[in-house]
Amino acid sequence: MAIAQQLQSFLHEHHADYELVCHPYSERSLDTARSACIPVKNMTKAVVLHDEQGYMMAIMPSMNKLMLRWINAKLDRHLRLATEKELKKLFPDCDSGAVPAMGTAYGISTCWDDELNSVQDVYLEAGNHRELVHMHREQFKQLLQGQNHAAISCDPEESEAYKTG
Repeated sequence: MAIAQQLQSFLHEHHADYELVCHPYSERSLDTARSACIPVKNMTKAVVLHDEQGYMMAIMPSMNKLMLRWINAKLDRHLRLATEKELKKLFPDCDSGAVPAMGTAYGISTCWDDELNSVQDVYLEAGNHRELVHMHREQFKQLLQGQNHAAISCDPEESEAYKTG
């Protein structure tokens, strides 16, 4: 499978400067970063959420854990995880588990983690388990212009410190 058609069309329409990076088959974003020999902090992962207002994509570094309470507070929403069935409907041109971290390409509002400001290069799934889209951070931010961003994730080892009650 090549780059997801909808993602490719979106990147083309926006004259995005990017390159495709091939890597050995992998299913988890952390494993993908390792197999592609890129820093895990540069590899993004997408988490699709929803509530009565609709769908939302959270984008964060692959090593981080989404802090649902933080994103709900930031956006004043009551988001919860989308199901696999919903993901198949939203991303019909993507392999299961290879959702590109570019919600805007699919008409989905997005909130990206501020921690991505600390990297120069960003990598995201191309819609399959063998290719990544690589672009400069500024290109990534330009494609997400007008979308929310905030501190929405943290290192899993630190997440216990943020629990309340």
